[in-house]
Amino acid sequence: MTKKSRIDVNGSTIDVPTYKFKQEYLRWKSQCNKITSETMASTGSKYVDKDRQTYPRSLYLQLKNHVNKYLRPNSSNTGNDGVYLLLEKINDLVTTTKLFTKDNLEDFNEFLDVLDDIEDDPKLNPRNTLFTRPAGWRKGKRLPKDNKTRAVNEIIITDDAPQKIYGHYRDNYFKDKYGLEEKKNWWSTEQDTANPPLAQAIFGNGELIQRGLKPIIELAIEEITGTPISKIELKIQRNAGSLARIPSVRKQVFALLKRTDLFTGGKPKLKQMATILQGMDFVVGTKSFGARAAKPQTIIQYVANLPDFPNQVERFSLKPFGESGMASLIMEVVGKKTYKLKNGNYLDIKGRTVVPKQEVKKSWMEQLWR
Repeated sequence: MTKKSRIDVNGSTIDVPTYKFKQEYLRWKSQCNKITSETMASTGSKYVDKDRQTYPRSLYLQLKNHVNKYLRPNSSNTGNDGVYLLLEKINDLVTTTKLFTKDNLEDFNEFLDVLDDIEDDPKLNPRNTLFTRPAGWRKGKRLPKDNKTRAVNEIIITDDAPQKIYGHYRDNYFKDKYGLEEKKNWWSTEQDTANPPLAQAIFGNGELIQRGLKPIIELAIEEITGTPISKIELKIQRNAGSLARIPSVRKQVFALLKRTDLFTGGKPKLKQMATILQGMDFVVGTKSFGARAAKPQTIIQYVANLPDFPNQVERFSLKPFGESGMASLIMEVVGKKTYKLKNGNYLDIKGRTVVPKQEVKKSWMEQLWR
C-alpha cells in the first residue's frame, strides 16, 4: 500500500500518494552530485590551455552545463539547447510540487520529448561526443620523468589518418600514451554505443548510474496518470447544485427527500440535511446524470475550484456548507419548481419552489348557507 499524504488546495483537503519517482529522482540527483569530475576523468586539461577554467566538480553540475559554459574547443554545439535548459525545471517541479495537475503532466511529457531529441541528435547525445586519434600506433619506450609533456610512453604512429572515437577520450590510445586506466565502456569507434558518465546520467544502465533521468521521467508520467487520488474532502466554492449530476450524490439527496423527519410541512430542514450529507462518502465514478452533463470529476473540480487532475479521483466527501447550497442541490436534483413530498406536502423553499394552493373544503353548515 502506497503511503498517503494530505494537502489543502483552495480549501479542499486532498489525499495524494507519495510517488516512487520522486524518491528515485532524489536518489539520482544525490548519486550525480557524489560522482566527482576526477571519477569521470573530466576535469579540464591545463595542458591544453593553462588559462582554461576547470570543469564543474560533479556529474550533476557537468550535466547541467553539458552544452553551456564548458564547451570543448571547436565544439559544434551552440550552447542554446540540451540538458542544461531543463534540469532546473525538472528539479523545481519534482521537489516543490505536492499535487500534480494536467499542466504538470504536460511538462513531464515535454521533458521526455527533449530527452528523446537529445538521444536522437548526434551533436547533443553524450554517447556521440567526438574525439580523434591516429588510426594506428604502437607503444614505444618509457619517457623520462622530466619530459615536458604528461605522456609517459613514446607513441610510434603507424597510420596517421585521423580515426573518430565517440563518448570519452579515455581509450586504449590514451592508456598507451599517458599510462592512465582505459574506460572500456565509456568510448567506442561506433556511434550510439558508448556509455560515458553523461550518457549514464541521462539514460542509465552504467556502472556509475543504473537508473538515468529519462527512465525516471517515464516513471513519473506512468505514476501521475496511473495512481488515483483516493479521496477529496470538498470545499464547495461555487454552484453546489452542479453536484446533483453525480449519481452517488443524487441518490442520497432523494433519500433525504423521503424522510418525513427532515420536514416541517413542506419546508425542509436544510441545515440538518447538509450536516447529514457532510458525513457521507460519495463515489465519483465516470458517468453523470444527463446526456450532456460533464463528467463527475470535472464537476467536482469545478465546484471546488480545483485544477484539472490527470489521474482519477475515486471518492469525495463534503466539508461544511450552508443552507443556500443545500437548497440549490435539492432544486437541481428534483429538477422542477413544484414537487410533492412523501408526507403529502409540496416542497416549500422560499423563492425557489411553487406550492399549489390547496382547495379548502367547506363544512356542511357552510354548504347549507350557499
